[in-house]
Amino acid sequence: MRTKYSGLSGSAGWEMAAATVFLLAAAFHNGYPLVFSDTGTYVSSGFEGKIPVDRPIAYGLFIRHMSMAVTLWGPVLVQGFLTAWLLRTLLLPLAGDRFAGKFLFLVAALCMLTGLPWYAGQLMPDIFTAMQVLILGIVLTRPRIARRLWVALGALFVCCCLVHFSNLFIGLLTVVGVAAGLLVWPAGRPFFPRWRFRMAVVGAWCALAFLALPALNWAVERQFTLGNGSYTFIIGRMVDSGMLKMYLDDACPTNAYRLCQYKDSLPENSRQFHWDGNSPLHKEGGWGAPEAEYRAIVWGTLTSPKYLALHAWESLLSTPAQLMQNAIGSGLDYGWYQSPESPPYQVVKRWFPHEFNEYTGSRQCENPWQQELDFTFLNKVNYGVLCATFLALLWLVFLADRSWTLPFLPLLLVFAAGILANAFITSSLAVVCDRFSPRVVWLLSLWALLVWLERPRVGCGEFQGKT
Repeated sequence: MRTKYSGLSGSAGWEMAAATVFLLAAAFHNGYPLVFSDTGTYVSSGFEGKIPVDRPIAYGLFIRHMSMAVTLWGPVLVQGFLTAWLLRTLLLPLAGDRFAGKFLFLVAALCMLTGLPWYAGQLMPDIFTAMQVLILGIVLTRPRIARRLWVALGALFVCCCLVHFSNLFIGLLTVVGVAAGLLVWPAGRPFFPRWRFRMAVVGAWCALAFLALPALNWAVERQFTLGNGSYTFIIGRMVDSGMLKMYLDDACPTNAYRLCQYKDSLPENSRQFHWDGNSPLHKEGGWGAPEAEYRAIVWGTLTSPKYLALHAWESLLSTPAQLMQNAIGSGLDYGWYQSPESPPYQVVKRWFPHEFNEYTGSRQCENPWQQELDFTFLNKVNYGVLCATFLALLWLVFLADRSWTLPFLPLLLVFAAGILANAFITSSLAVVCDRFSPRVVWLLSLWALLVWLERPRVGCGEFQGKT
């Protein structure tokens, strides 16, 4: 007989502590929480109370409060703990009394073989995308959910949506993907307890997040808006696809867009458009200044059948391209982080001066022993694991005995929908980048490991049975 479980209880404490340490292994290896080029903006926004023009302020506030203005180890410690808690909450109903050793084994294996610890230990909101998918896995497949667990998962889901613009859409699109999967696979519906009700609850959480973000902006700066740079990202994506030049050629004769004067000298890619000081964006005042015009251009393309079809075609092409971008360590191995000009360097020196030596002594800053981060071997392992995972998925789904693989297919459907949603949203609204896919693709390895460990013992009846 299995017992109700909310994710934390008595003897679970030491397991959670050990799992959290495992998840911070990459940060410990670096010698300091991992930073990215955007980390400086997040830290500054939280401590200065100013909404960044190109991202939400929620993650900045998270850093401020979880660090308690004492240490930047605080936010990554919380990220590691929340990830460990969600993993344990997801997996316990599948493994019962045998769970403890397997939980730590699974976490250790994921930390050694995938990119999971490089996101859990990084001062960036990317790990919250994986948390979002894990929450959906719990909500949609767990046989029973206690009331307090509903509250905790709902609050965390909304927080996951608030820390990054893409997460506002990824959660909702994941649920839509699962619903579409159930239309194709109606035999799987019994494995999704009260699936209509639970999907409706997640939809309500998404709606709440769409209201909570502008409400948060209003509380901080009296701006009831999702953000001041949302359409700038899409314009950058249109630069990458070549669509912006096409649209301006068609629209400029009848529309007095200021961007028309640059249509024959647009940057080559979105990176240059967004960050080069000589780009049209910065010549027109920088992020936020031309947002009204960019909004008009984007909606002009979305209301034109020709350009709406082009948007759809580009998304169809960019999504598989994004799925293939799985290199671990994107943007983490730049020697630039030791430069006084880098934003992470500046914010650590300003807000955490007592940790400045620890920061400059990290591998990201090529410490005094000339040690640095090298992802060459790790990525060979990572790609090998991904290939092995893909082959294992083919065997488990199509060739193995369905009597023990069937109970795990609903969780696979949720993970696959989340990974596809992540690729579609990031590649369609921002850019194809090898930073985005690895933050969630490790969920497939988790699934394959779980099924491999449990295959001799789990059957359809046990999974659907009592908890």
